[in-house]
Amino acid sequence: MRPLLYSALLFGLSCAAHADPRQDWDAFRAAMIQQASGPTGMYAIQDVTVIAAGASAHLPAGQKPADARWAKDAGGKDEVRVGYRDGKAIVEGPGVAATDLLKAKDQQQALPNGLTVRGTVYEDSLKVWLYNPARVATHYKGMSFFPYDPKGVVTATFTRKDVPVGVSHLDSRNHTGLMYWIGDVQLPIQGKTYTLRAFNKERDWSKINHVLMFVTDKTSKKTSYGGGRAVGVTFEPGAAPKTMTVNLNTMYSFLCAHSDYFNCPINLTTFVPVELKYGEKYPPGGH
Repeated sequence: MRPLLYSALLFGLSCAAHADPRQDWDAFRAAMIQQASGPTGMYAIQDVTVIAAGASAHLPAGQKPADARWAKDAGGKDEVRVGYRDGKAIVEGPGVAATDLLKAKDQQQALPNGLTVRGTVYEDSLKVWLYNPARVATHYKGMSFFPYDPKGVVTATFTRKDVPVGVSHLDSRNHTGLMYWIGDVQLPIQGKTYTLRAFNKERDWSKINHVLMFVTDKTSKKTSYGGGRAVGVTFEPGAAPKTMTVNLNTMYSFLCAHSDYFNCPINLTTFVPVELKYGEKYPPGGH
């Protein structure tokens, strides 16, 4: 997985566009709730480890499912093991036939003890997630959203950078990441126009199919997550339009609002000096 994950939830959060922006909002909320509360959702994460190319990790034998955590090295034949070599993420062990996680459905493999393993490419290494659906009942407290507001659906102007600019950033796990500044979005809000930087994990325009904006505003640390929220617009690869509809009702919190296991950006946000009462509220479960 790339350091930010957002373009994929883009991070699960990607919803097909509807003619009615209200339908987009409904689909967005349903996707967010599923992403949070599902058996392999954010609140089911029990552990994460990063494996360098050529290395392995395992789940030590004898652990109860609730106590299972990754340990580095190959482990023994009586243990569940994941190795990352030659572009393959092979999981195997008792009751688990050798499977390449990267080719499995949703890049996941269920284990006999009820846990699930997922592997995703993370820069030049592999990020391996361990999910325990039993955690959801004790950790997930629900999600909150601002009411749908048609004023949050705005027509913006996009100025593309023909040569995207790499921007290095720190993340919430104190790692250095890289995103590409692919242009600027001129966003009219409450009678004024604000310029927001647009990012993507790709630098090749033939592969770029969305813009992603990271925002803080006057609701941050009050009724929305203080670290920031994200909102995006999708389009055909390489065909970014000069004008685009931004549905602020689909703004969502950085995933760190829900789990410390995510790598969330620290210095890519644009501050908008108004209250953006759209999208996801914080804290989860607050009303």
